[in-house]
Amino acid sequence: MSVPKKRKEVHRDQPTQIQIRWKPLELLGVLTFLNDNFDLWKENHQKACSDAIRETNINRNEQAIYTKINSMIKALEEYFETGRKSNSCAAMWDDDNSKIYDLVKEMYDKTKGEEKKESEKETPNCTSNGDDVVMNNNMTTINIHTDVPQIPFTIDMVDKIYNEQIQNYDRLVEINRNIIKKKNKEVRDLHEQITHRQTELIELIQKANNILDELKKFTGESSKSPAM
Repeated sequence: MSVPKKRKEVHRDQPTQIQIRWKPLELLGVLTFLNDNFDLWKENHQKACSDAIRETNINRNEQAIYTKINSMIKALEEYFETGRKSNSCAAMWDDDNSKIYDLVKEMYDKTKGEEKKESEKETPNCTSNGDDVVMNNNMTTINIHTDVPQIPFTIDMVDKIYNEQIQNYDRLVEINRNIIKKKNKEVRDLHEQITHRQTELIELIQKANNILDELKKFTGESSKSPAM
Protein backbone atom coordinates (compact mmCIF):
# COMPACT_ATOMS: atom_id res chain seq x y z
CA MET A 1 0.00 0.00 0.00
CA SER A 2 1.58 3.27 -1.10
CA VAL A 3 1.89 6.22 1.28
CA PRO A 4 0.24 9.36 -0.10
CA LYS A 5 2.66 12.21 -0.64
CA LYS A 6 2.18 15.27 1.54
CA ARG A 7 1.18 18.28 -0.40
CA LYS A 8 3.63 21.16 -0.06
CA GLU A 9 1.96 24.32 1.18
CA VAL A 10 3.06 27.67 -0.14
CA HIS A 11 2.07 30.78 1.79
CA ARG A 12 1.78 33.77 -0.52
CA ASP A 13 2.16 36.23 2.32
CA GLN A 14 5.59 34.82 3.30
CA PRO A 15 8.72 35.85 1.34
CA THR A 16 10.49 33.04 -0.52
CA GLN A 17 14.22 32.60 -0.89
CA ILE A 18 13.99 33.21 -4.67
CA GLN A 19 14.06 36.85 -5.69
CA ILE A 20 11.01 37.52 -7.86
CA ARG A 21 11.37 40.09 -10.62
CA TRP A 22 9.28 43.18 -10.11
CA LYS A 23 6.44 43.69 -12.57
CA PRO A 24 5.69 47.14 -13.97
CA LEU A 25 2.17 47.08 -12.49
CA GLU A 26 3.62 46.39 -9.03
CA LEU A 27 5.99 49.32 -9.32
CA LEU A 28 3.27 51.63 -10.62
CA GLY A 29 0.96 50.73 -7.74
CA VAL A 30 3.59 51.12 -5.01
CA LEU A 31 5.11 54.31 -6.45
CA THR A 32 1.69 55.91 -6.88
CA PHE A 33 0.74 55.12 -3.28
CA LEU A 34 4.04 56.36 -1.84
CA ASN A 35 3.90 59.60 -3.83
CA ASP A 36 0.35 60.22 -2.65
CA ASN A 37 1.45 59.49 0.92
CA PHE A 38 4.94 60.96 0.83
CA ASP A 39 4.65 62.49 4.32
CA LEU A 40 4.10 59.00 5.72
CA TRP A 41 7.08 57.70 3.73
CA LYS A 42 9.21 60.55 5.07
CA GLU A 43 8.24 59.92 8.70
CA ASN A 44 8.16 56.11 8.77
CA HIS A 45 9.43 54.05 5.82
CA GLN A 46 8.33 50.74 7.30
CA LYS A 47 4.73 51.81 7.94
CA ALA A 48 4.49 53.40 4.49
CA CYS A 49 5.67 50.13 2.89
CA SER A 50 3.25 48.12 5.03
CA ASP A 51 0.32 50.33 3.99
CA ALA A 52 1.42 50.10 0.35
CA ILE A 53 1.25 46.29 0.57
CA ARG A 54 -2.26 46.47 1.98
CA GLU A 55 -3.48 49.00 -0.58
CA THR A 56 -1.92 47.38 -3.67
CA ASN A 57 -2.33 43.75 -2.52
CA ILE A 58 1.10 42.71 -3.81
CA ASN A 59 3.06 39.69 -2.59
CA ARG A 60 6.06 41.60 -1.18
CA ASN A 61 7.28 42.39 2.31
CA GLU A 62 8.18 45.81 3.71
CA GLN A 63 11.94 45.32 3.35
CA ALA A 64 11.64 44.32 -0.30
CA ILE A 65 9.56 47.39 -1.11
CA TYR A 66 11.88 49.77 0.75
CA THR A 67 14.99 48.28 -0.89
CA LYS A 68 13.48 48.52 -4.37
CA ILE A 69 12.16 52.07 -4.07
CA ASN A 70 15.34 53.33 -2.41
CA SER A 71 17.53 51.69 -5.08
CA MET A 72 15.46 53.31 -7.85
CA ILE A 73 15.82 56.76 -6.25
CA LYS A 74 19.58 56.24 -5.88
CA ALA A 75 19.83 55.00 -9.47
CA LEU A 76 18.07 58.14 -10.72
CA GLU A 77 20.42 60.31 -8.65
CA GLU A 78 23.41 58.51 -10.17
CA TYR A 79 21.93 59.03 -13.64
CA PHE A 80 21.61 62.78 -13.03
CA GLU A 81 25.19 62.99 -11.74
CA THR A 82 26.99 60.68 -14.21
CA GLY A 83 24.54 59.88 -17.02
CA ARG A 84 24.88 56.16 -16.22
CA LYS A 85 21.70 54.04 -16.23
CA SER A 86 21.76 51.26 -13.65
CA ASN A 87 20.94 47.81 -15.05
CA SER A 88 19.21 46.84 -11.81
CA CYS A 89 16.46 49.36 -12.55
CA ALA A 90 15.86 48.55 -16.21
CA ALA A 91 12.10 49.07 -15.96
CA MET A 92 12.69 52.73 -15.15
CA TRP A 93 14.54 53.35 -18.43
CA ASP A 94 12.02 51.53 -20.63
CA ASP A 95 10.15 53.93 -22.88
CA ASP A 96 7.07 51.75 -22.59
CA ASN A 97 7.12 52.36 -18.82
CA SER A 98 7.79 56.11 -18.81
CA LYS A 99 5.21 56.51 -16.05
CA ILE A 100 7.52 54.57 -13.71
CA TYR A 101 10.33 57.03 -14.45
CA ASP A 102 8.01 59.98 -13.81
CA LEU A 103 6.88 58.56 -10.45
CA VAL A 104 10.46 57.83 -9.34
CA LYS A 105 11.52 61.35 -10.37
CA GLU A 106 8.61 62.77 -8.38
CA MET A 107 9.79 60.90 -5.28
CA TYR A 108 13.38 61.95 -5.96
CA ASP A 109 12.39 65.64 -6.21
CA LYS A 110 10.35 65.44 -3.01
CA THR A 111 13.22 63.71 -1.19
CA LYS A 112 15.73 66.36 -2.29
CA GLY A 113 13.29 69.09 -1.30
CA GLU A 114 13.00 67.65 2.21
CA GLU A 115 16.79 67.33 2.49
CA LYS A 116 17.15 70.99 1.52
CA LYS A 117 14.62 72.03 4.18
CA GLU A 118 16.45 69.99 6.82
CA SER A 119 19.76 71.54 5.78
CA GLU A 120 18.32 75.05 6.11
CA LYS A 121 16.95 74.22 9.57
CA GLU A 122 20.37 73.02 10.69
CA THR A 123 22.05 76.29 9.65
CA PRO A 124 23.27 78.08 12.85
CA ASN A 125 21.35 81.22 13.77
CA CYS A 126 23.98 83.57 15.22
CA THR A 127 23.07 86.50 17.47
CA SER A 128 25.09 89.13 19.28
CA ASN A 129 24.61 87.29 22.58
CA GLY A 130 25.81 83.90 21.35
CA ASP A 131 25.14 81.04 18.97
CA ASP A 132 21.86 79.17 18.57
CA VAL A 133 22.58 75.75 17.04
CA VAL A 134 19.64 73.59 15.96
CA MET A 135 20.08 69.89 15.09
CA ASN A 136 17.11 68.04 13.62
CA ASN A 137 16.26 64.43 12.77
CA ASN A 138 13.00 62.55 12.26
CA MET A 139 12.52 62.03 15.99
CA THR A 140 13.91 64.89 18.05
CA THR A 141 14.92 68.53 17.95
CA ILE A 142 17.76 69.69 20.19
CA ASN A 143 18.34 73.38 20.89
CA ILE A 144 21.78 74.38 22.13
CA HIS A 145 22.38 77.96 23.27
CA THR A 146 25.92 79.04 23.97
CA ASP A 147 26.58 82.37 25.72
CA VAL A 148 29.78 84.02 24.58
CA PRO A 149 31.30 86.10 27.43
CA GLN A 150 31.86 89.78 26.72
CA ILE A 151 35.47 90.96 26.41
CA PRO A 152 36.27 92.80 29.68
CA PHE A 153 38.42 95.45 27.98
CA THR A 154 38.68 97.52 24.82
CA ILE A 155 41.59 98.52 22.59
CA ASP A 156 41.36 102.07 23.92
CA MET A 157 41.76 100.75 27.46
CA VAL A 158 44.82 98.75 26.43
CA ASP A 159 46.40 101.77 24.74
CA LYS A 160 45.66 103.96 27.75
CA ILE A 161 47.36 101.52 30.14
CA TYR A 162 50.32 101.25 27.78
CA ASN A 163 50.77 105.01 27.57
CA GLU A 164 50.46 105.40 31.34
CA GLN A 165 53.13 102.78 31.92
CA ILE A 166 55.43 104.41 29.37
CA GLN A 167 54.96 107.76 31.09
CA ASN A 168 55.66 106.21 34.47
CA TYR A 169 58.77 104.57 33.09
CA ASP A 170 59.99 107.83 31.54
CA ARG A 171 59.32 109.61 34.83
CA LEU A 172 61.32 107.01 36.76
CA VAL A 173 64.16 107.26 34.28
CA GLU A 174 64.23 111.03 34.68
CA ILE A 175 64.20 110.77 38.47
CA ASN A 176 67.03 108.25 38.45
CA ARG A 177 68.99 110.36 36.01
CA ASN A 178 68.69 113.38 38.31
CA ILE A 179 69.74 111.32 41.33
CA ILE A 180 72.78 110.00 39.48
CA LYS A 181 73.73 113.48 38.30
CA LYS A 182 73.38 114.82 41.84
CA LYS A 183 75.50 112.05 43.34
CA ASN A 184 78.09 112.50 40.65
CA LYS A 185 78.32 116.22 41.43
CA GLU A 186 78.63 115.51 45.15
CA VAL A 187 81.50 113.10 44.56
CA ARG A 188 83.26 115.56 42.26
CA ASP A 189 82.85 118.33 44.83
CA LEU A 190 84.26 116.14 47.57
CA HIS A 191 87.17 115.18 45.38
CA GLU A 192 87.86 118.82 44.70
CA GLN A 193 87.65 119.63 48.40
CA ILE A 194 90.00 116.78 49.25
CA THR A 195 92.46 117.95 46.60
CA HIS A 196 92.27 121.54 47.79
CA ARG A 197 92.67 120.58 51.43
CA GLN A 198 95.47 118.22 50.54
CA THR A 199 97.31 121.18 49.02
CA GLU A 200 96.62 123.23 52.13
CA LEU A 201 97.79 120.35 54.29
CA ILE A 202 101.03 120.10 52.33
CA GLU A 203 101.54 123.83 52.72
CA LEU A 204 100.82 123.61 56.46
CA ILE A 205 103.24 120.71 56.80
CA GLN A 206 105.87 122.63 54.86
CA LYS A 207 105.27 125.71 57.00
CA ALA A 208 105.60 123.62 60.16
CA ASN A 209 108.87 122.13 58.89
CA ASN A 210 110.24 125.57 58.12
CA ILE A 211 109.38 126.80 61.58
CA LEU A 212 111.00 123.72 63.06
CA ASP A 213 114.17 124.35 61.05
CA GLU A 214 114.25 127.93 62.25
CA LEU A 215 113.81 126.71 65.79
CA LYS A 216 116.69 124.31 65.37
CA LYS A 217 118.91 127.07 64.05
CA PHE A 218 118.01 129.32 66.93
CA THR A 219 118.77 126.71 69.58
CA GLY A 220 122.04 125.82 67.85
CA GLU A 221 123.30 129.37 67.84
CA SER A 222 122.43 129.77 71.49
CA SER A 223 124.58 126.81 72.48
CA LYS A 224 127.63 128.31 70.71
CA SER A 225 127.56 131.68 72.60
CA PRO A 226 130.72 132.34 74.98
CA ALA A 227 130.38 132.22 78.72
CA MET A 228 130.73 135.46 80.61
